[in-house]
Amino acid sequence: MSMKLDVLPIGLYQENIYILHDNNHVLIVDPGRYYKEIMKCIDDKEIVDGILLTHGHDDHTQATDDLYDVYHCPIYLHENDLVLVDKNANHGYDAPIYSPINSYEPHMTVGNFKLDIYHTPGHTAGSVCIRYRNLLFSGDTLFMSSIGRTDLYSGNEEEMMNSLRFLITLPHDLKVLPGHGPSTTIGQEIRCNPFLR
Repeated sequence: MSMKLDVLPIGLYQENIYILHDNNHVLIVDPGRYYKEIMKCIDDKEIVDGILLTHGHDDHTQATDDLYDVYHCPIYLHENDLVLVDKNANHGYDAPIYSPINSYEPHMTVGNFKLDIYHTPGHTAGSVCIRYRNLLFSGDTLFMSSIGRTDLYSGNEEEMMNSLRFLITLPHDLKVLPGHGPSTTIGQEIRCNPFLR
């Protein structure tokens, strides 16, 4: 089976859950809720290599523990966002993750997937964008024609601008898969996104 991507927009904020399939291996990106709906997209013969979190807000993380209980796969989150998934967290938009969490490396292999991890703080201190081949999972850093909020806990407008300055150096045909809303490309955002001008 060649590469395939399932997108499940869920919940009040229509958060995009991504299920990436490649040669019977699977990555789950930002499982916000409804773990049983996510499981329906995964064949019994497929191997789930990991759960990747672009940041620690609860609309991106709440199905993590349930999926871990089923698949026992590694979970990845940037260390700067561990404070958001701590059981004592109380910053708004946070919920605990009780399963073990691994840190990201800039270049890493998760199961069958070779990934580049770009630390892109601004929306949260530990926000990342995750690149696999010609796909960029941008979390709440970059949206079509918009960017993520910087007024929440650990958000920072100056860091967001630095992150955006980095993102526009990436290939223009790179497909951007944001945490909310439709997909886009780096080139389209350079042309049309008022925050990247």
